[in-house]
Amino acid sequence: MRHKTSRRAACFALLALALTAGLSAFAPARSKPIQVVATIPDLADFAKRIGGERVEIKTLSKGTENLHQVHVRPSMLIALSRADLFLEMGLSMEAAWLPELLVRSGNDDIQPGEKGFQNCSEGWKPIEVPDSLSRKEGHLHPEGNPHFNLDPRAGKHLATVVQAALVRVDPAGKEFYDKNLEATLKALEEAEARWAKIGEHWKGRKVCVYHTEFNYLAQRYGMQLAASIEPKPGIPPSPGDIARVVKEMREQEVGVILTAAWSNNRQVADIARKTGAKVVELPNQVSGADWATDWIKFQDGLHARIAEAFGTPVPEESDAK
Repeated sequence: MRHKTSRRAACFALLALALTAGLSAFAPARSKPIQVVATIPDLADFAKRIGGERVEIKTLSKGTENLHQVHVRPSMLIALSRADLFLEMGLSMEAAWLPELLVRSGNDDIQPGEKGFQNCSEGWKPIEVPDSLSRKEGHLHPEGNPHFNLDPRAGKHLATVVQAALVRVDPAGKEFYDKNLEATLKALEEAEARWAKIGEHWKGRKVCVYHTEFNYLAQRYGMQLAASIEPKPGIPPSPGDIARVVKEMREQEVGVILTAAWSNNRQVADIARKTGAKVVELPNQVSGADWATDWIKFQDGLHARIAEAFGTPVPEESDAK
């Protein structure tokens, strides 16, 4: 009897082992998604494109804010405390509001230098790197212009950096992330080709900007930054600065002012009234307008609206609307 009982127990053990092995073959690769926190919606979009169902994403900026002065909310601390991976733009874009949040989150895994921290400017060559760090020269861009999310060529860089970060915190998902990166890079290559057709008509076109968000975009297509309403990044214009900008725009016959929602103010309107220039309000990040629902649509919309302001063509095959 004891022999039969032990044999029966052994059979049950083998059956349980077989069932467990069979079930594991159909189980999801991860029972719990990677918790990703991104400072801006652009990074969140690339994390979603690459991470798919393996990630859950929280975004700190709402999409319409001045990225140097994002309003800090208690929910940010909660999200950071639970994060497996944290993504920032870097180049001091978030320096005014982010460092204390990271420290107060109590999450050692997402501190600078740790596996769960990713500065997405790594490997990017910034423009407008200052020769000195005097506060007289402005104080928001000590490492160069951080608004490279507006460069049409930045998509491939951001996608690649985000993919590497996801692999680092979730090595088991590498094949999945590799496949999604390949698809994303293909979509970006196609998008860059249609943007280039639109931007080829902009070389030498003169624009005025409020802040320096759109400088990468202007440089990409050879536009001339004829005037900047802020005398230096982060320094509000004085009445004298306004007079200077009006004079420069009149002398150079500048007909377009590019500004973000946060800076589309009375000063911009006053300059437009005195110069006859068109004010083109553009989002400075994904989700900054109802049509900017992802990074490619964001760039599509930027290109279409600037083309409309210049009166230059948009190819029929373009998805820009």
